[in-house]
Amino acid sequence: MSFKHIAVPVGDRHYVLPQVADMRVEIHAYLSAALYEASDEALWSQAAHAASYPGVTGVYLMPDTHLGFGVPVGGVVVTEGTIIQSGSGYDISCGVLYLRVPGLGAARVREKKVRGDFLREVEKRVATGVGNGRPKHMPRFSSTKAEQVLRHGAQALGVRADVCERVFIPIPDETDVREIERAWDKVVPQLGSVGGGNHFVEMQVDRDDGSVWVMIHCGSRGYGWQVANHYFHEGARLRGLASARREDSWLRADEPLGKAYWAHHNAAANYAVANRHVIADGVREALREVFGVDGEVYYEISHNLVQEETLVLPDGTHKRGFVHRKGATRAFPAGHPDLVGTRWSDTGHPCLIPGSMYTGAAILFPQAGAHATACSVNHGSGRVLGRGAAKRQLEHRQAEIDAEMREVKRSFAGVEIEGIVGNTRTTPLDECGHVYKDLDEVLDVLEGEGIAKVAHRLYPVANIKGMD
Repeated sequence: MSFKHIAVPVGDRHYVLPQVADMRVEIHAYLSAALYEASDEALWSQAAHAASYPGVTGVYLMPDTHLGFGVPVGGVVVTEGTIIQSGSGYDISCGVLYLRVPGLGAARVREKKVRGDFLREVEKRVATGVGNGRPKHMPRFSSTKAEQVLRHGAQALGVRADVCERVFIPIPDETDVREIERAWDKVVPQLGSVGGGNHFVEMQVDRDDGSVWVMIHCGSRGYGWQVANHYFHEGARLRGLASARREDSWLRADEPLGKAYWAHHNAAANYAVANRHVIADGVREALREVFGVDGEVYYEISHNLVQEETLVLPDGTHKRGFVHRKGATRAFPAGHPDLVGTRWSDTGHPCLIPGSMYTGAAILFPQAGAHATACSVNHGSGRVLGRGAAKRQLEHRQAEIDAEMREVKRSFAGVEIEGIVGNTRTTPLDECGHVYKDLDEVLDVLEGEGIAKVAHRLYPVANIKGMD
């Protein structure tokens, strides 16, 4: 059966896969005609599988969607009474923090040297890569403080709630956050580190007004990975699945293992939120050192997370459900009941969308149409090549891609800036612009469907990549 070719267009950017086979609900996919044609059958088959889990009440595919494991990346699954671990995956609460830098404009970051100086100062204060190494100027944390972070997230660091999607997620007092030894061992050494893969710290400039921003993209590091891995194996045993199928496991929210996973999942989310704010402090120090200006946290948000939220149904009534966003971003528009009493109640909260290290990023605000997607948008532009395939297929183009990064010229409020300065000798082929979909095409889907509106379109001028 070809699930892709059963899907029918119901609008210019909206496809519906009817409820077939073991699916419990139909699937709504928000794709342009070109994005639909470029999607592969494996993605649609995986989405149909995601729609077949017990308790599923809704499945949505964002325009950046591509094949993942268990649940597609760019996939949103709503459940009642069940939790699908693949709905947040291994990097629990991976997400983005944006710093804006008042007093710093395009003209002051025009020269490559000063951007290089900024990168070097950041690297003195922020660890990159998959290991536990800590630069000289990076803060140290006690195990007591680290446990407070797992329990209280960025609140344990004194961060204001209005600059966070969730400053922390409560976990039961009786939860032993040190219980999974391999996870706990990563907490103190890695707090304040970026990690490897697609994680980064990036200076960007707004294309319209020339303002300077810094985007931080990272997650829950080794603690989150070990928590996820532990419960994938435990969930597979409980559900009678072979180890090789552990990523298909699911849990009932009211069963003992479900409660244990939920507590540790949320502790990992708290760690990720705090981690991004620790990194932001290091970046702010680097800004003061190089430019004599300070940055301020604009907003912080996750895009690999399961949370219990209020859903606004078509008839205007409300219902609670578990919303799994795997490579998708929360998007509460103005008036959402869960925003009542916050600074974002009248506007909706910002959505922070990285693209690629070449094509840049965007800040969006949700619109009323977001209710049709369980209040979700994409988390990026979406991959078109996996990491291994990118390295194999693009190896012969390394010099060309390096030149592209070095020589690109863009104008920001009348100031031309040449090149994107990086911390790597050559451009990582598995993260270059050629392995991602076109961000503007993806954003056009959201705007065309009335799901979200672009407020800022930003382009990179300096990038620190987490080294594997």
